[in-house]
Amino acid sequence: MVTAFLYGIISACSMPLGSITALLWTPVSRMIAFLTAFGGGALLAALVIDLVGNATQKGHILELVIGSIIGSLFFTFVNQLVNNSGGFLRKPSTTLSHLTQKESRRFQQRVTNLKRSNLLQKSPKSLRQKLAKLLLVAHYPKGTNIYRQGDPSESLYIIRKGQVQLLDPQSDFQSFKKLQENDIFGQFAFLTASPHQSVAQATEDTEIDILPRPDFEQLLPTSPYLCQETELFWQTQELSNYLQQRQKLDETQVNHWLKAATEKLHREGVILPAVKIERHIQEFWPIARQITRFPIFRYLFHYELLEIAQRLTHHHRKDGHVFFQPEEASDRLFIIHQGEVEIVYPHHLQKPPIVLKAGDPIGELSFVTGAKHSVSAIALTDVQVWALRKRDFEEMLQQSNNLEESVKNFLAEPKIENYLLKQQNFTSSQAGQWIEKACQSMNAGHLIPSTSTMSNTVAQHKDAPMAIWLGLLMDGIPEALTIGAHIITAPLSPSLLAGLFIANYPEALSSSQGMKEQGFPVKKILIMWGSIMLITGILAAVGTILFANVPENWVSLVGAMAAGAMLTVISETMLPEAYAKGGSIVGMSTVLGFLSIIVINSWGH
Repeated sequence: MVTAFLYGIISACSMPLGSITALLWTPVSRMIAFLTAFGGGALLAALVIDLVGNATQKGHILELVIGSIIGSLFFTFVNQLVNNSGGFLRKPSTTLSHLTQKESRRFQQRVTNLKRSNLLQKSPKSLRQKLAKLLLVAHYPKGTNIYRQGDPSESLYIIRKGQVQLLDPQSDFQSFKKLQENDIFGQFAFLTASPHQSVAQATEDTEIDILPRPDFEQLLPTSPYLCQETELFWQTQELSNYLQQRQKLDETQVNHWLKAATEKLHREGVILPAVKIERHIQEFWPIARQITRFPIFRYLFHYELLEIAQRLTHHHRKDGHVFFQPEEASDRLFIIHQGEVEIVYPHHLQKPPIVLKAGDPIGELSFVTGAKHSVSAIALTDVQVWALRKRDFEEMLQQSNNLEESVKNFLAEPKIENYLLKQQNFTSSQAGQWIEKACQSMNAGHLIPSTSTMSNTVAQHKDAPMAIWLGLLMDGIPEALTIGAHIITAPLSPSLLAGLFIANYPEALSSSQGMKEQGFPVKKILIMWGSIMLITGILAAVGTILFANVPENWVSLVGAMAAGAMLTVISETMLPEAYAKGGSIVGMSTVLGFLSIIVINSWGH
């Protein structure tokens, strides 16, 4: 028992060593790939020599076959249970595997959901599969507007998870339709390329599949079915009513559009807008570089400014219109073209309202930080405004270095920190950390992180730390019991001990680095790996008791089960992770790891 305990500790002591390495050093991806593949090759050689080889020499072929299959199936089953509780976060490879399986199930659900559209009810499955591959995923927190009245209808929406309500601007924004999981909406505006005439709002945290119109239109010239069904849809009385009641076209205008749209569909394979979007690009030019409260457009090149202008939508709003209120999500920036807007501070009544005029932005601080609004914006007169949607701004931000630099300079202004401190109740440390993180994110080519989503992925899985620990322990149980079982019949092979030691090091290194990036405390990471090392030793000792009077063929069976489980670990986690990070380096490093155990085994003899 003591010998087995010590061997178990030795085989697993490379785990805390790997975690300490990850905390002191951040290796490049190719180095992690090399070490992981090397460890996989070493473990593979150890299994072949000591577990598979021993069982074969003793003639225990049936035990080898049955045990390997049982070990693999058992590992796969338990691994799935642990992953579903958040244990997939324990290493990049298990994360990748879990998300890949999840995405595969979602893809099949998308293909099925597309049949809910009138346009695609009788469509061939191959067409729905093509469309499903084009779907993008968007997340909308509770209370977020997915689109508003007057927004371009660039996408078709399918609710993956959550709830959405449609509000009618013609009836004082009363809810007229509630949508559930798998429902499709925005179809009429999408298929007429007209601005939305309702408001779609998430009534709980919602995940939506989005089909962009440019991708949809790319399929039109190559899909006679899609063209035919689109044309038939246009000829329905339901669509005619929509254009007349919502888009305010008369019957003559509807018929004229239908004729022109049909010709354009057959000739060019695109959808002719029934109602054009107001943008007022020429009026935007004179004031674009003069917006002093939000000077991010000042140093843009002409073509960049044109790109911004082409994404603006122009709106007329009456006196008393409320643009936003406190706790509403900031999904767009408003710029006043004509008229006046009052900014009211409901939570600071002693602070006098501010009146904004032509050329002033509305809600720029919450817009750029991604925070919820903390003030109310109300039209004092009839106003005309431009609106820039958040997703258009983010897309431009990733395309324009000048815009990115302007935003960084804006974030460095004292009023940003002051806004976070006084309006968003950040501490000075939190405000500084967010500004630094926002600049680092842009430097890396990523979007500005929202202040309201600073929590990390682990927060989405309350049981993730325990599940991760169980997942790591599960990876080590087979090797521990194998050590105990084999010590009973013969001294433990140095090649098996070396293979386990070498394989555990990169696994701990990679996993610890991932947990560190997810925000796990250093103390918790060390305790996790240290406890697994200790439990590995204890289980190895327990193995000597469990298999003390067991026939040799049963020992071979246990060894085969461990081999099946560990071979599954190698194939499902170690080598896929190594290849994802290192590519072609994996082949040679796996061979080197395999040969290292062959050499150690020859020295042992």
